[in-house]
Amino acid sequence: MTGIDPEAAIQAFRQDPEGDWVAELACGHSQHIRHRPPFLFAEWVTSAEGRDAHIGARLRCKLCRMPQLPRDAVEYKRTASFDARTVPAALTRSHRLKRDTWGELVVTSGRLLYVLEDEDLALMLQPGVVGRVAPERPHHVELQGDTTFYIRFLRSHTPQGAC
Repeated sequence: MTGIDPEAAIQAFRQDPEGDWVAELACGHSQHIRHRPPFLFAEWVTSAEGRDAHIGARLRCKLCRMPQLPRDAVEYKRTASFDARTVPAALTRSHRLKRDTWGELVVTSGRLLYVLEDEDLALMLQPGVVGRVAPERPHHVELQGDTTFYIRFLRSHTPQGAC
């Protein structure tokens, strides 16, 4: 199950606390745009005119490839908060949720790499960016430094794939 990242239009720009520019996308996600030669080239982002000229431009959005929760999904359980000392080893290895169980990875501090193994897709989660886990899909997580997170488990009466 591999896919191409869907595209979404740039609606606005803002600066993050470090002063880097972030594009706000029509899909509701955001994406950093950096000009840091010799590795990252986006000189246009350094001026108001350049940013204005890119409003409406389309960017590929990896986060849009994340599984979508069914509309009727309801939380039934939540884990304690995990960090590098308390994270169960099973979460850092390939595993799957049960047939009718969905999950949400909620980062409260730091960053967590969420790897969807059947998509060959790795997403960096942080506070405000929740990772959605579909039933029976192989995945694992990798803590990035000083990270805390918890998992919400949800159930749905909608058959998988009928969202």
